Amino acid sequence: MNQWFHFGPTVALLLTWCFQTTATFKQQGGCYFPEKWEGTWFQSGIRQPVIIESSRISSKGRCLGSEGDKFLVVDDKRACYRCVVIHEKHANVLQYKETYCYGRDSLPSLCSYITGDALLFSMFRENATPVPCPFKAPFTFTYNRGHGECRSPVSNIDSCTEDTKLLLSYQSCPDVPGTESAVEELQCLAAWKEGSSRYLVGKVDHIHALSNEDRYRCFVYEKVSPDAMEDVDYRVAQSGDATCNGLFSATEGSRTMILRKAPSLNKCHFPSWMTNYNHWHSLDYSMTYSFHHRDATLRIGNSTSGTEMKVLCTHVKYASRNESAVVLLTHFTMGCQSGYMCMSFNRRDAHVMEVQIGSQTKRLEDACSATNFNISSQSYVTLVTTTPERRTCPFMGKFEVDSLMRIGRFLHSKPYQQIDSRFFDNYFLKKKQQNVVNFQHRRSKRLDQELDCDSDGFTNLIIGCSSVDTMEFKTDCSSAVSTTTYACHGRWEENGTNYLIVSPINTKLSHLTRRYCFVYREIAPGTIYFSTSSSNCDRNIRPGLSGELIFNITSIGKCIVVSGATRVNAEPHNLGLIYTISIAILIYVQR
Repeated sequence: MNQWFHFGPTVALLLTWCFQTTATFKQQGGCYFPEKWEGTWFQSGIRQPVIIESSRISSKGRCLGSEGDKFLVVDDKRACYRCVVIHEKHANVLQYKETYCYGRDSLPSLCSYITGDALLFSMFRENATPVPCPFKAPFTFTYNRGHGECRSPVSNIDSCTEDTKLLLSYQSCPDVPGTESAVEELQCLAAWKEGSSRYLVGKVDHIHALSNEDRYRCFVYEKVSPDAMEDVDYRVAQSGDATCNGLFSATEGSRTMILRKAPSLNKCHFPSWMTNYNHWHSLDYSMTYSFHHRDATLRIGNSTSGTEMKVLCTHVKYASRNESAVVLLTHFTMGCQSGYMCMSFNRRDAHVMEVQIGSQTKRLEDACSATNFNISSQSYVTLVTTTPERRTCPFMGKFEVDSLMRIGRFLHSKPYQQIDSRFFDNYFLKKKQQNVVNFQHRRSKRLDQELDCDSDGFTNLIIGCSSVDTMEFKTDCSSAVSTTTYACHGRWEENGTNYLIVSPINTKLSHLTRRYCFVYREIAPGTIYFSTSSSNCDRNIRPGLSGELIFNITSIGKCIVVSGATRVNAEPHNLGLIYTISIAILIYVQR
């Protein structure tokens, strides 16, 4: 008893090791389907999805043993066995042949019952990651559904924004029965080569597709050699159901097609001053314009909707001498929808441009018509490059800020206090009836009271005194003293109104809004009306009257240059000091 007690822990440890080892050997010796096959699959004729997990296929049973691609599977419900031979054609496609369900036998014996003409079953992975389509549109094509070839009118295949999709537009031929006008969107899921044949599996969406039985289709295709002296690029055959059965060549199928490469839509190029910079974006970064040199396309991304549009230049409607202003007829593709639109590009500075976009049309001839594109009234989209260069700011000097109003969001992430609409009505009425300067001071006092002279306001603006390309907004109140600095970029003038692109260079503000448009007009020497926008240089903004932030500035001094780089304020009370310092320097140099 004592000896057993002494060796008990050792025996228990050995028994535990034996059980663990036996379990390990059992697990390693078991039959498991490849881990990469695990997931949910669709098979034609089976209502429920087929699930492959570990050692089980939901529609077949449990795996007992395997040799290469041959699997011995037991159906627990029927207590019978079968051989299943599974071939992986693609990560998204499995094909298999199988025997009937027999009594228990060896795997080689059961597999010998599979004949060469045994039925081939296909399984397509559900929620599969799409693959690029093997055909690079655009194409024209003719098709045959067994009643004759539909040649006229010709059908079309267009590319989609994603290279994993194609849009097939079938035309109806009056003299060929069984043809009809239809539009189908093909998403490519798998492509592989088998012998001399190439296969494609995809999901086809159209108005009659109500289930996966209607959507999954298999294709076999061949690329015609240029030496064949035929006006053909591809021959394609399509299955009539959600299988790959009956597809033996590219000329035999439920529907056969002959594809011919369509003329390229890309017949002109975007100006080099645009394409020299790969990426442009709107002031608030909601829109991105990216130029791709490989296929000479422009891709317009919208972060709000998550959509992307591919644009090709098809015809130059107008170009200035240096191409700083161009009007282009373009072809667009958005998703699988395509058409034409007129676009105007205007160079405002090396790193700033503006775009006008007309209505989308199906017909090329309609895109640049006055109905769909009016350059005088079309709204602008302001774009800047990712790293715009700095430019000299306008109106160098020191200014007093008054008449400050906030309508939207500016400088900070929190919404600003809304000012009563009656105050605006009263302001606009008095603007016409009273002296502007007197009214500005009265309104400024009222706003100071509403804003409590906090960090949301500013009282002075210094332009170009620290650096010729910066604007410094200063708050100088009893409760707050701070400076917000902006870098100036491109600017231009239209009909007496000026537009200036700036960006905050304070690190704590730069992540909120990347760029601003300052819209301003000089109404008198030293008096300028300003309005701002964080999304666009809107032509409807009236400086000093509308915008997100409205303020006026009045000159109270200038910057002068001393010893080449240093600037000081040339206010009247500083002139005597500057004169004295200059005389002292001159006497010292002469000595």
